[in-house]
Formats: sequence, C-alpha cells, structure tokens
Amino acid sequence: MRTLVLLVAAAMALSASQSGGTPIAGSWTAQFEGRTFLRLELKAVNGTITGGMSMGDFEVDGQGEVRRADEAPRDLKPLLDVAYRAATLTFSRRDVTETDRFELRLLEAGHAELRFLLNDADRKDLAASGIPDPKPIRLTRH
Repeated sequence: MRTLVLLVAAAMALSASQSGGTPIAGSWTAQFEGRTFLRLELKAVNGTITGGMSMGDFEVDGQGEVRRADEAPRDLKPLLDVAYRAATLTFSRRDVTETDRFELRLLEAGHAELRFLLNDADRKDLAASGIPDPKPIRLTRH
C-alpha cells in the first residue's frame, strides 16, 4: 500500500511539473461575435506565475454584458502584482494612463471567468456615465 501511495504522489508531481505546476497556466481567450477581444497568457515557473494580457476596446449593455468588442491587439502588456490562491489569480495591468486590477477564477476544466476589480472612484465614474459594473468575462483555455 505504501508503494502505491508513493507511486501516485510521484505521478501527481510529474503531472504538475509538466503542466507548469498550476492548472491556471496556459493561453486564455474571450470572444465576442467571432472576434478575440481578450487574450491572457500565463506561465508558471518555479512557483511564480507571470504573463501578459491584451484587451480590445469593448462596451457593456445596461446589465453589464459585453455588447460590442474590438479585436485584442497582438502585443501583450505584462501582468503586475500577481498572486495565486485557491484557484483564484489576482493581478494588475498598466494601461497608458492607469492601472486596472483583475481577478481570474477557475471554473470547470478549461474555463475561467475574469472580473474587473473596480475601486469606488471607478464605480462612481461608470455610474455617472450610466454604465454598470461589467459582468465577469468567460475565458476558454487553448
């Protein structure tokens, strides 16, 4: 029995090292009307997650659902302040004039949802323009 437990543990360790050590690593995308408007690349190296994200301009409807989206640019912007705990990754991404914060939660195999972590000032600005908080964006791993 002890040998079986050791073999299973070794197989799990090998599987984790081959997959980058975390189920969150990989290429993730979100599409709208056939266009990829969000790309997220995540790598796990020695217990550290790094990566980049590219997002096209998009608009949400009155319920916070995406109603229009442009193709994501080719160039990825590096992720900052990356932390991974209990199937949830938090990170930020610096844009031209501001830093946006995000939370990525793993769902069923090969799927995740990306939430915008808005501060009170951002929520107030959106509300003043009649824009609700964006709903989570569903991503698929490729």
